[in-house]
Amino acid sequence: MSDETRPVLRLNLGDPSEARIYYAAHLIAEAYGFFAQEGVDVVCLRTASGGHSVWGGQVSAVLSGDADLCIGGPMVVMRMAQDGAAQLTCFCAAVAGNPWALAALEDAEDFSLAALAGRRVIDSGRVGTATMSFQTLIGEAGLAEGAVTLIEGEGDLARDRETLARGEADYVLHSLHALAPMLSDGTLRLVMPLTAAMGPVPWSAYIARPETLAARRPAFAAFTRAIARALEAMRLLSARDLAGVVAPHHPDMEFGAVRLGLSLYRDAGLFPETPVIARTEFDRFADLLTRIGWLSAPPAFEAVVDTDLATLAART
Repeated sequence: MSDETRPVLRLNLGDPSEARIYYAAHLIAEAYGFFAQEGVDVVCLRTASGGHSVWGGQVSAVLSGDADLCIGGPMVVMRMAQDGAAQLTCFCAAVAGNPWALAALEDAEDFSLAALAGRRVIDSGRVGTATMSFQTLIGEAGLAEGAVTLIEGEGDLARDRETLARGEADYVLHSLHALAPMLSDGTLRLVMPLTAAMGPVPWSAYIARPETLAARRPAFAAFTRAIARALEAMRLLSARDLAGVVAPHHPDMEFGAVRLGLSLYRDAGLFPETPVIARTEFDRFADLLTRIGWLSAPPAFEAVVDTDLATLAART
């Protein structure tokens, strides 16, 4: 299909604070020509502000019609459906697990969350759902409320590391991509990714309005097929080759940090094997979000997820 006849989808990636090295599948699809080969062009857009909120910049762009789709958290889609504020649909998996992790100044062999009893953890990321999820995980590890002291971070990981160095805390909690530069240069040590502790959950997905999906079904089908190919490639590429595609989109991070972060994410099982959002994983996530108070009740799977395109893409 020629450039002139390929449909175009506008993908909004949010504001700079929403940049994530694990938002990689569409970058791989573009770099390896999968979008063009499947018959669609994808234009990536950014917003000036709006991250870390239910009405974040990329979501607003989709609702206003300024973008056709975005990448973000199904937790936002669930919350909007609950509040009756807007209708959005998650149609293609992007991130299949919790990307948060614990780090410290020293290695910790045979670490488990139960070892946090009596310890102090700096919440460096300060993202509400991630913090509440962590609190739930330590409760599931058998620790009573208050057994772990959670300290609000400074909003700067370097300053939070200084707090560790002064002996005023024992661990720091943040996303692996935020921790990656300090893990790469050895100033922090990875203690435990939280991906396995939570289990598979649809942490991030490609999202669109249901009426846009219906009106432009062939274009979204082509997009989803390309993402399916990208997810397969991400399992096969070397960490260096994967970082070679992703690193130019994160100029504030050294190449080695991007490579390490992506390698750790892949080892933790963060990248989905297929674009299908599994009902069991969605239900587990919705149940957890209800228990932590983000939702008043788990939403129906069919109300916020469309698996048709992803199921077909996974079969091709």
